[in-house]
Amino acid sequence: MANLSKIKREKMIEFLEHLKEINNDDKSILAINEIKSEIQSKKYGLLWEEHDENVDTLMKDNIPIFINQENKSIKLDEGLPYNFILEGDNLQSLYLLEKVYKGKIDCIYIDPPYNTGAKDWKYNNDYVDKTNEYRHSKWLSMMNARLKIAKKLLKDDGVLVCAIDENELGTLLLLIDDIFDQGYVTDPIVIVHNPRGVQGDNFSYVNEYALFVYKKGYKVIESQLVKEEDIDWRDLRDNGGESLRTDAATCFYAINVSKDGEIIDFGPNRTQDMYFHPMRNVDNGDGTISIYPIDVQGVERKWRYNVESVERIKHLLRVKKIGNIYDIELGKNFAPYRTVWTDKKYDANEYGTQLINSMVPDNDFSFPKSVWNTYECLRAVTLNRPNAIILDFFAGSGTTGHATLLLNKETNGNRKFILCTNNDVGEKKEREYKKVYGNIDAGSESWKEYQEKYGIASSVTFPRIKSAILGYKHNKDFKELLYSRNITPTIIKNNTRVVNEINDIYTNNSNEYNELKTLVEDNKVQVYGIMKKGNTIEGIKGNLKYFKCDWTPRKPEDYSLNNALCLHIKEMIELQNFIDLDNRTNILILNKDDYKNYVDGKDLSKVKNIWVNQNIIFNSQELAILKSKGYKYIPKEFFGEELKEVAE
Repeated sequence: MANLSKIKREKMIEFLEHLKEINNDDKSILAINEIKSEIQSKKYGLLWEEHDENVDTLMKDNIPIFINQENKSIKLDEGLPYNFILEGDNLQSLYLLEKVYKGKIDCIYIDPPYNTGAKDWKYNNDYVDKTNEYRHSKWLSMMNARLKIAKKLLKDDGVLVCAIDENELGTLLLLIDDIFDQGYVTDPIVIVHNPRGVQGDNFSYVNEYALFVYKKGYKVIESQLVKEEDIDWRDLRDNGGESLRTDAATCFYAINVSKDGEIIDFGPNRTQDMYFHPMRNVDNGDGTISIYPIDVQGVERKWRYNVESVERIKHLLRVKKIGNIYDIELGKNFAPYRTVWTDKKYDANEYGTQLINSMVPDNDFSFPKSVWNTYECLRAVTLNRPNAIILDFFAGSGTTGHATLLLNKETNGNRKFILCTNNDVGEKKEREYKKVYGNIDAGSESWKEYQEKYGIASSVTFPRIKSAILGYKHNKDFKELLYSRNITPTIIKNNTRVVNEINDIYTNNSNEYNELKTLVEDNKVQVYGIMKKGNTIEGIKGNLKYFKCDWTPRKPEDYSLNNALCLHIKEMIELQNFIDLDNRTNILILNKDDYKNYVDGKDLSKVKNIWVNQNIIFNSQELAILKSKGYKYIPKEFFGEELKEVAE
């Protein structure tokens, strides 16, 4: 079957070549070649009109830099690494992160603007609404630039998780296919985040999506823990082909249990002792039973695992008793993640909006994710990566940082998070400002103060993470965790009644408690826990640094670019190593004065790292001291290319 479009393009190109013969001046040739290039450009996949951003223009003549905001640092434990909030346009932050973390990020989780047309995001300082005829191409241009860098940041087995809803799902899938090519897999996961639904013209929308993007050939998604009632139990005794006693060398032994059904220990391997033929259950006369892998027909089989292996999974075993016969079952308490997630903990109102309203009272943030939604995405990727680096460059309310802290707490992990977010003021607060001051002048002191008070980074992201680390008091009641996590219930719902604020009946010996417990177990009611106003939530230990993005000219006229960039090397080293350069345990030497102040004649017993400007000349004695502490030169990749451009 002929490709008609291809034939048409070839005829057009043939005609253009003819025009070049007739019009062979430089201007005409250049114009014709541009037309030819446009005709030959990709014709399958996603096409859109590209737009530039203010940040692109600024980066042509300026270099992004970070500036530490000391007043927003949190240091609770010297033994823990630092996490980071990076305030500024996320393209600025990604420019610098590429220098530090190319090929090193385990998981990127992003929740970008959904482009609903309801002024939920800005492009070049203006809100994009449904009347903007270019809103889809602007959104794609914005995402394209950022996802290209995201791909470079991921490890080979790294995973991108991108939240999205129906507004840009199709275009985002095509964009990801274009950027990540055929070597990657994209799995769309459906998450029911709003069980009440949002009514559209025809359907009520209850779900959104999480797109998991990863390289083919890598096992990157861990298994999901299942509730106790959903554990899949099977006989530990093997059956079927190659399940006989003689089919393995070390899998015929006793499992000793009490008559009450408690596993005590495991006997020695008796596989090779062919004169030993025990009964299925052997009463030892001391209150214990020895169970052997013998089936109901009396056939001697084997356990699925040898003694060493089964000791490691003892917590997954249970004793099954039918009549007077004891047997052993193995429980599978995990299952593959499915492509539809429906747990109540993903409810964005209960565990997103109400949670953040308690952590950050009077915040101006709409539609935060359920913390358990993000938690589960991170857990799926990093459960067995306790030291994972997690990046979110659309950080918003800081849910990714909070979820990382929770995951570390529950798994005793040491994961680090980097949150990038701008400090834009929401539409409502922006209107309030304009009523008082008129049009916004970004350089005015009144706007800077207003932005510091109401900007998303300073008024939502940072306070949220601060509350998660230091702890907080509930300023509003909200539904915190499900009954299954043993939180005392205070609201009971079913189809016929609602009982609110029950306080005095929840004692374990009350009839009401037992009645409700029975209803819960029979799935006749749903029970939620309420964290009462004024209750204190304990913080999750962690350290935090807060950097602001700024600029320095690429070609300064009246000073050295090298000297200007040296003033911001500290932030780059801290970000690269998740540390605090305190010039006590971690030292930065930019000049000889730094050497005198922090090294010369000092007690260096607690020093862990020393970074040195390679332009400094040291004498042999100084060099010997630095070598004894394993000093490192400041990495050239930080700003090497920029210095080459100006021949420094």
